[in-house]
Amino acid sequence: MESFSGRSTRQPVPAPRDAAPQPLRAPEPAVHRDSVHATRGGASKTPKVKKGLLWTIAAVVLGAAVLFAGYSGYNALVQGQLIDGGKYQAVFLTNGQVYFGKLSRVGAETYKLNKIFYLQASQTNAEDANNPQQTETAGSDVQLIKLGSEVHGPEDQMVIDKGQVLFYENLTKEGKVAQTIEKYYADKK
Repeated sequence: MESFSGRSTRQPVPAPRDAAPQPLRAPEPAVHRDSVHATRGGASKTPKVKKGLLWTIAAVVLGAAVLFAGYSGYNALVQGQLIDGGKYQAVFLTNGQVYFGKLSRVGAETYKLNKIFYLQASQTNAEDANNPQQTETAGSDVQLIKLGSEVHGPEDQMVIDKGQVLFYENLTKEGKVAQTIEKYYADKK
């Protein structure tokens, strides 16, 4: 009895001699089992690699955005903590103007200043000497002017963009500006 090994034992049948010669065909490539599964679903391994790369890029971009937001928030928090709420501040702007008052943070890009004063060169006019909005600092020819008496009648609040602030300083209570501001509010009561 012959055993069957799964292989064909038949020999190829030779072509008849009077038949036209057949062109030689290249053997069909062997198809790997994983390749069949990849092409059946319509997707190959290349898009999977691209999807993985896209997810990696998205994760890096998202991570960078989170780090930037965290840094910005931390920076705003630190700057907000540097402003001493119990003291007056001097705020130096990019246009050369200096304002004095109570500074606070409104947002990451904005400051708010209340109880605002600014410096102005003294005028030797008798009318101005009786103006309660002007207080002269001792031993100088500069006056500290309370904001609000100007022609346009501004409120005692100023919102300042962070980009316009060169720097600010907390003023000591012993300084002439802080003492003059305190005296102004004490006299007003």
